[in-house]
Amino acid sequence: MTSIVLTHPHSHAGQAHKAGERLDVDGRTADWLIANGIARHDRQPAPVPQPEGDSAPIEAKPTPTQRKESKS
Repeated sequence: MTSIVLTHPHSHAGQAHKAGERLDVDGRTADWLIANGIARHDRQPAPVPQPEGDSAPIEAKPTPTQRKESKS
């Protein structure tokens, strides 16, 4: 599947879609939509799935800092 973003309203698979919507379509369909100025490649990275259950965001733990003592 290829991720695209519609640049114009378009009907795909029997559903109307607005400009700006992201769709996953097969490569041939993506090529046709892009060649006809209806869509562009989606350059955004895919969203990272969040673990289910606790909805609290996962926080990164700070790395410990080492201090160097002077040799006096």
